[in-house]
Parts: sequence; structure tokens; C-alpha cells
Amino acid sequence: MKTSKLLIIPIMLLISVFTAGCNKWLDVKPENKFIEEQLFSNPQGFYDVLNGFYIKNGQNNSYGGRLTMTTMDVLAQYYLVNSSNSNYTMSIYDYTSNSGRATIDGIWSDAYLNILNVNKFFKSIDTYGNFLDEKEKKRIKGEASGLRALYYFDLMRLFTKPYTIDSLTKVLPYYDSPTNEISEFKPTTFIMQKILEDLNTAENLLLEVDPATTQTIVSKLTNSYGRDSRNYHMNYYAVKALQARVNLWKGDKPAALKAAKVLIDNQSKFPWTTQADLNTLISNKTFATEMIFGVENPKLNELYLMNFAPGLFDTSILAPNTTGTFINATVFEGNSTDYRYQYVWKVNGRPYATFFKYNDEPSVNTSFNFYRTVPLIKMGEMYLIAAECEPDLAAAAGYINLLQTKRNIVGSTITTNASLNTAIMKEYRKEFCGEGQLFYYYKRTNALNITAGGTNTSITMTDAKYTPPIPLSETTPR
Repeated sequence: MKTSKLLIIPIMLLISVFTAGCNKWLDVKPENKFIEEQLFSNPQGFYDVLNGFYIKNGQNNSYGGRLTMTTMDVLAQYYLVNSSNSNYTMSIYDYTSNSGRATIDGIWSDAYLNILNVNKFFKSIDTYGNFLDEKEKKRIKGEASGLRALYYFDLMRLFTKPYTIDSLTKVLPYYDSPTNEISEFKPTTFIMQKILEDLNTAENLLLEVDPATTQTIVSKLTNSYGRDSRNYHMNYYAVKALQARVNLWKGDKPAALKAAKVLIDNQSKFPWTTQADLNTLISNKTFATEMIFGVENPKLNELYLMNFAPGLFDTSILAPNTTGTFINATVFEGNSTDYRYQYVWKVNGRPYATFFKYNDEPSVNTSFNFYRTVPLIKMGEMYLIAAECEPDLAAAAGYINLLQTKRNIVGSTITTNASLNTAIMKEYRKEFCGEGQLFYYYKRTNALNITAGGTNTSITMTDAKYTPPIPLSETTPR
């Protein structure tokens, strides 16, 4: 069966409904309108479906794992990956092996299934949502529009060449409604336009109705949040942050800077994480107060134990080179005071630092452990985008230096555009461990060489390494 061609089979909307005592999947089929009508007979049905999107986003094979800390960070060469490890083929950019194809196909299929579900949700709002409060209708439509933009953008980032290099090749099918027709492949310019339209729609809708716009603080410490916290939803500020990320990928630096400054001007809503925060509750090593948008993965500790725990065999662990030089010297440049080093990497059970960002801490109340969080967009990225897009060198350096100061290290000396770009690259490498953004940075900037964590030596990058092929399940036959 095709992947995005799931759109030609009888539409099935998989939603996860979480109520006080219920956790079940509902199968909503067009031929059984009674079930669908029941589901959407009251506002809670719409909220449950929307919540189902966020729950699915947090699963291990999506943003709760594969699209952040495992596959994407393996591609970014954070780790030494043993040849017996299931991630090995991705670490050597072998996209044509059975395991490589399965990984890529899984990412593709999940993304298009997410898009299908969002498109079905829009149709359900139009069909059954007349009784919804107008503000609530705008909110759920705004969140869904932002989510669809997120899904298409990550498909674009992974499966197409950097936009500034090739924006015309027809690579991705595009769907904005449930349909029985197979979409032809569209040029990247078309997909980009649709992404920006969705973000513009989301911005306009959420600016009117999102509680985040009037909240003094949107984010919270990880020992005090729940699903009512707006940074676990596609909120207005997450949309603006995505606009910054998308426009930078497009090469539109003025637009990216303008969007990033919206977040910077509202820094107080996502306050800098302090050492007191980190010491009070070590699980804040995700820098929770700065998170603009993130997902929950209730099985995150299981994922950590399967991939990063220092007690794992060498064949199973994802860890940097065994001398520790990659993390200590290359990534953190000997700055052991850097909060990102102190609290995210730890020498425990091995003679070198391993990745601890997502492990459970014994002192943390287990009632909080259900809400295990993976950040998808943080304030640090907005400062890095602003630094890259700001035409004034001194102002650009100021963004970098402020981020470095908040991470407890001395600011870089930046006197040229070359030194600015080097500083930005180094901060990306420090800032996004376990979050999946470094590979996209390398790809967007067309880095010809990157340092591999497994050997602490430079490896050559190519278009073929940066851009996996479209899965065979999509192209053969079509």
C-alpha cells in the first residue's frame, strides 16, 4: 500500500481520546457516520481529536524520538554507532538498505498520516462544528493549521534539497483535504507557499483567541505543567517561531528576523532557565521555562534506557567517542560550566560523558514522570535565527553573546561575518542535543564537512547524504 496514497483508501481518522478514566483509539469511518456524528456531537469530541494529534506527535517514531533524539541526531553525527546497532545504516547515510528504507518510509508514512488526520479534522469542523463557540472554533482551526504546516515543513526539510539551492524540483505530493485522488508531485516552491499560508492562517486565528497572548508566563517548570499549558499546544508564539524557522529555510532573512523578534520581545513569557531552576528540579535539563512548543512522550524513559543509558552494551548505546573529546573539547570547547554540559551530559557508569537529558531522576515525583517532555522549539533558537539574519554585525553578536551568557559561558569574540557564522554553528551544536535541529542546520547551510561524534574527525557531506530518496512505497508504482 502507498504511504501518502493512504489518501485514496477509505479515510480513517485515528484519534486518541484521553478522559479521566479512558484511553482508547477510535476508528472513524465514512461508512459509519453514526460513530462520527456521536464523536462530534459536543465540543469535547473536537478537543479529544485535537489532543490525539499531540499524543501521536510525542510517540517514539515521531517527534518523541525518531524526529528528534534518535534518527535526526544520528544523521547529525552526535554519536558513535556500532555496526550492530539498529541506527547504524542511518549513521552512514545508507538509505537503500532494508533498515534504512524502513526508517525513511516510517517517517514519510507517519507524516502523511498526520496530514490526512488534520485534513479530516478540518472537514469535520465544517460538517459538525456549527454549535462550537466561535472563539473555540478559531482556536482549534488555528492549532490544526499550524500542525499541518509543521508536518509539511519537516517533510520538506528532510526530503528536498535546501530551498536556496533547488526550489523547483517536484518532490512531494500535497493534500489539503481528504480526497480519493492521488496528488502529483509538487515543486518545493508550491509546498513552501502552502506552508506559509497555513502559518499565516494560524497566526491570524490564534492572535485573536489564544490564551497565550494574554498570559504573563506561557511556559512552566516541568514539575508543574499539564496539558492545559499552552506550550504543549500549537500556540500563537509557536506559530511565530515556526515562521522564523521556515523563512530562514526559504532564505528570507528579513521575514525570519521579524518573526524571531516577536519571541525575543516576549521573552518574559518564556523566561531563561536559571541554575536555581536546574538545581531545584534536575528534570528541567530540558530548559523547560524556555520551551515555546514541545511534546509529551510517556515512554520517553524507556527510549532513554534503550538508547542512551551508560549501562548499555557498546552495540546498543548511542554515545560519542569513548575518549570524550568530541563532547568535552569539540562541542563544549572545554567549558565545563556551560549549563548544557553540566546538566545534559554526565560521566556516570562510563569514563566519558553520555547523554542524560531524557533520563528519569530518582528524586522526581513519579506523578510528574508521565509528562516526559521533548522540546521542539525553544527560545535559544530564536536568538540564533536573529543572529544569523541581523544585518548589523554588532547587533548579531549581541544575540549570540546573550545566549552564551544565559548558558553560563563567556561570549564569543565576533568581529567578522565568518566568526559570526562559526559561533552560530557551535551554538547549534551545543543547544539542540536530543532535539533534532543540528542536521537541518548543516543541510540548510550546505556544510561540506561536519565533525563526527564517533571519531571526532571531519567527514565529507554530499547532497545524497543530506537528502534521502522518496520511499519506494510512494514511487513504485504510482
